[in-house]
Amino acid sequence: MTRISGPLKSSANAGQLSKSLLGKVNLKQYYSGAKRMLGVEPIPQSGFTLLPSSRYAGAGASSVCNQTVLRFSDTLSYTLIVTPGRVEIWRNDVVKVATVTTGAVAGITAAMVPDLRFYGEANTVGIWHVDLWDGIRLLRNPADDTNWTVSAWPYGELPEVDLGGTYTKTDDVWTLYLRWSEGLAELVGAFTVEGTTTNAIDLFDSVGGFAQIAADIEAEISTLPGFSSGVDVQFIRQAGEYAEFEVTFGGVLSGSQYQFDAQITNTSSGSALTSHAQVGKTEGEPLISAAQGGFAGMSLFQDRACYFAPKAKTAAIGMSRIGEYFDLNIAAQQENAARLEALRSQTSEKILYLMDATYLIAFTNKGVYFASNRTIERNKPLNWVNASEFGIKQNCQPVKLEGKVYFVANDGGRLYSITYDAVSEMFAPLPENDLNGVDPDDLVRDIKTMWVQHKTGSMVSDRLWLLREDGRVVVCVINKTQEIMAACEWPIAGGGVAHGLSVDGQEQVWLTIDRNGTIVQEVLEEESVNLFQMAFSVTTDLAGQASGLSALNGRTVWALIDNDIYGPFTVSAGAVQTGVASRPAKIGIWAAPIYESMPYVQVLQNDDVVRRPGKVGSVRLYLEDTASIAIGANGRQPRDVSLTLASADLDQPKKNFTGHKPVAGLVGACMDPTLTISQVRPGRLRVRDYIPGVKL
Repeated sequence: MTRISGPLKSSANAGQLSKSLLGKVNLKQYYSGAKRMLGVEPIPQSGFTLLPSSRYAGAGASSVCNQTVLRFSDTLSYTLIVTPGRVEIWRNDVVKVATVTTGAVAGITAAMVPDLRFYGEANTVGIWHVDLWDGIRLLRNPADDTNWTVSAWPYGELPEVDLGGTYTKTDDVWTLYLRWSEGLAELVGAFTVEGTTTNAIDLFDSVGGFAQIAADIEAEISTLPGFSSGVDVQFIRQAGEYAEFEVTFGGVLSGSQYQFDAQITNTSSGSALTSHAQVGKTEGEPLISAAQGGFAGMSLFQDRACYFAPKAKTAAIGMSRIGEYFDLNIAAQQENAARLEALRSQTSEKILYLMDATYLIAFTNKGVYFASNRTIERNKPLNWVNASEFGIKQNCQPVKLEGKVYFVANDGGRLYSITYDAVSEMFAPLPENDLNGVDPDDLVRDIKTMWVQHKTGSMVSDRLWLLREDGRVVVCVINKTQEIMAACEWPIAGGGVAHGLSVDGQEQVWLTIDRNGTIVQEVLEEESVNLFQMAFSVTTDLAGQASGLSALNGRTVWALIDNDIYGPFTVSAGAVQTGVASRPAKIGIWAAPIYESMPYVQVLQNDDVVRRPGKVGSVRLYLEDTASIAIGANGRQPRDVSLTLASADLDQPKKNFTGHKPVAGLVGACMDPTLTISQVRPGRLRVRDYIPGVKL
């Protein structure tokens, strides 16, 4: 019997599922998922449509690249593509405005490129690497965006710290003043150093005088833990009912500041006062330098620039003065002054990223921490709380999407999200790729970098773009209502791999692609605008020839003219003959999309699953604004399905099809039969849902 209704109806909005889930029909997302989803993206409400295609921007400089974005305004942004010794700067209208190869940029090596960190604000882009100790500042000329100045990052006074060298030390010196009333017979006092108080001693000595009293004070302080040596007390002068002493913390105690106090314990007719004469300190050396290396990167939190992971102290964070991003003077005492922070005083962890997400979050190679302080105050230490026992992957930046922070675990195979829970007062990590990243050959694995593309125009939802280590590009659509992260793959038409990915301020996705040895820069366009990859927008001449296609020489291309598809053609001498004169055309290469359903299996009344040969004999689809569709089943190749209506006027411009479309007579039988929806010719495609006719 052929089933045509019931649970087999699919909304196809769960994306490509893990191969380990094939046949597990008890999973609630099973019939809404896909065995394969290539070139099509799930729609959270129901169905799927074509993924964006791409336009050709220009030739790429190198496959070793890193990308960042300077968002200047709602209408203007720049994409910076960094390669060894070179920075190419593209405006959001896909015009390359500058190529920078001077200054410190020339020192960027291929080994540095993956580890570079960036921050862009206003007209400035900062580039950091621990081996570029003073950083790189690219400054845009607002009057001429083809002019970018290269300089070192203009740090103010750098923090000086102990990095294990030999440094100049200053003794900590205090002055002790004693006063008493005339005729007082006995004066007894005690002394407190670093919160520990000595026994009381007699401060009047008729034998040795005040020099002996100084020796007694020194001896008594030397009984305190940690002060057995290095303390020197000298009598300075005495006049009437007044005496003055100098207390020095030197020797092994030199180089540190101590708290010293004194009190009279036997009478109110005498007093003891201490005054700090000289603050003990160790000079240290700058936290970053040519010898010690530089910061790994920078982020912004509460209007402080937070420079993190200097090469000499990988768990340290230098926080600038509020509103002054270059001022790192930690000696200043104002509430808004700069400060030096660390996850812990001694740790082997390395901060890889900082993020502002309600609290300051630090992602390290071994864990995730957040500072639970609501605000950063000058004299209050940050309370770092460990939120995760596994760290983040090197060079894969965390992103924020729909109220969650997404990050990839340090093994590259698990994608997690964290959100702040006000009840538990914690950031709790949750795995997000359990449905599509279990097996080694699943989509959401081995992630190299990721960016968020927020919904604009004809997009159906926000997208999370993932670039894998093997050069494959994966798209994830977050469906919060059904708690699904639906994944699909963006195909690289004509073969090749992607090396770089970013999203600019206008939510355009930029890709650096190696297409069979040719490095190109491409910008994605929605399927409502473009159906091809590496596409050119041209106008045919009076003879129907389209020129200016030299980048496509030797490739098989298609043309979209007046909502109709022409081709395929092979580009020769930068041109093709379309046969349509004087019309705007979009010409590019094309890869057929593929949607393959999960396998259908027989489920008995007791919920037992029986695997046996079966077939998909028919399907009923509901299509929206669709120009081309091909259907296959049971392991057979998809065949084109005509969408032309008998009532259509062929003299008018072609119209896309919307409505129910039954397809019968699908042949073949196999174990674990599936339904395949694809195309044999380019054209718009949108499936709202479908009901397969299955016989098992």
